[in-house]
Amino acid sequence: MPAVRPGVAAASVAITAAVVLTLSSGCTPPQGSTPVTPPPTSVVTSVTEVAGADVLGNQRRPDESCPAEPAPPEAEGVIRADSGTDRGEVDVAADPQRIVALSGDQLDALCALGLQSRVVAAATATADGGQPSYLGAVLHDVPAAGAQDNPDRAAIADAHPDLILGSTASQHGSYGEFAAIAPTVFTGAPGADWRENLRAVGAATGRSEAAARLVEDFDNSARDTGVAIDATHFQVSIVQFTEDSVRVFGANNFPASVLEVLGADRPVAQRFTDTPSKDIAIGDGALDSADFADADGDIVYVSFASAAARDYAPTILDSESWRKLSAAKDSRVFVVNNEVWQTGRGLVAARGILDDVQWLNAPIN
Repeated sequence: MPAVRPGVAAASVAITAAVVLTLSSGCTPPQGSTPVTPPPTSVVTSVTEVAGADVLGNQRRPDESCPAEPAPPEAEGVIRADSGTDRGEVDVAADPQRIVALSGDQLDALCALGLQSRVVAAATATADGGQPSYLGAVLHDVPAAGAQDNPDRAAIADAHPDLILGSTASQHGSYGEFAAIAPTVFTGAPGADWRENLRAVGAATGRSEAAARLVEDFDNSARDTGVAIDATHFQVSIVQFTEDSVRVFGANNFPASVLEVLGADRPVAQRFTDTPSKDIAIGDGALDSADFADADGDIVYVSFASAAARDYAPTILDSESWRKLSAAKDSRVFVVNNEVWQTGRGLVAARGILDDVQWLNAPIN
């Protein structure tokens, strides 16, 4: 099995420095787009290794993730858009200026369309959480409007939106409340169907054709990348460390959908589709006897679900149970950004995954 490309491995640094990892997760913009010039305060992580596993994504600059200018609107005045509910179509502004997003993947879609500066409020993943970092400072600094599972109606109204983007996954049953504030469009559950959600955001913002082009261009680029790195001959493992488990991802989730169009193979143990992921328990002394065979592959991409999971990662990676994996023996375990691989669930995040999988066919040391 291939190992790390020569020159990749670097001196280990303290795992506590990994806190800045999520601030360096911008993704390569589409060819021909004009990136936003990063401010002097842009943070680039210096973390290169976690317990022997190389960290990917250090070259990314979040403030270059979104185009500098919006995609041109494709109509004027008011247009009809699918509400995403049984209410059918609704009237929305053809070129909305003040947008509230209630799902993280919608922020990714708005970034991809160059509409990041028009987002006036957004719900966060948790009540005490912030906006994602991988999309750059403009969106990272957007005011919070409650948690995604319980948006703050007052904060939404105070933002004076002319468009609200909600989610059938997080706000099911609340459409009427949001529609009473401003024209509202719901998108589907974030995950494997991220392309459809991007198209829905494109339609709601008067940019259906632009969204369709973004999807087509990405899929073409992913297929070309897959051929270039011989992706079909490598089994890619997707793993996430939580506070008390090693989570193994199957074939029905966001990162798997990117690997699918890339043409990458998946380990046999990760081809399940009945659930997005399965957990291997490591808490209460279970780490010493844990069987991580289902996490193995020709290459393993690991992300951390939380700060606590990140802090415990060296213990897992240095454990005898983990060291039994062939990927660990061959130095084919890479640490990747959780926002990009797991929570972003949109085009910009998908581009980040394409950046990371360039190591798939790297030669053995």
